[in-house]
Amino acid sequence: MKNISKQQLVIIGGVILVLFIIGFFIRSKSNSANNKSADETVFETPAEIIPTVDSSVIVTIDGKTEAVIAIDNIPEGTETIEYELSYNTTSGSIEGLFGSIDTKGESSVEEDITFGTCSSGVCRYHSIDGDVSGVFKFSGSYGERILEQTFTL
Repeated sequence: MKNISKQQLVIIGGVILVLFIIGFFIRSKSNSANNKSADETVFETPAEIIPTVDSSVIVTIDGKTEAVIAIDNIPEGTETIEYELSYNTTSGSIEGLFGSIDTKGESSVEEDITFGTCSSGVCRYHSIDGDVSGVFKFSGSYGERILEQTFTL
């Protein structure tokens, strides 16, 4: 058998040690992944599922910069309606607006909105590219209900 120098022996030992450490970490990582129970998921808590509002509710948006949201046939017992609108602009950004409407027990309400920003009496309107996506959450004595709708302005 050939004589192995001390230097070669140290290199071989170092390589074996590095391979051992890498194998240990790979094995411990796969064991920890396999030890998760079937009930565990990526999410800590499940998302709340909110039922949809009745199909008789009608939401319209009239206007392109200074606009009005009109909501008709609001379910009886509704106290507030939260809304969130999102849209793409011709400059390539994604914009949105949100708010809350106190229904005061009415079956129809309107809310003035601005597609843009206003400060110190100067408004900079967004040029909307495509449809506007809307999510409306109705809250009242019945709990909560959701309406999702797309608007073409």
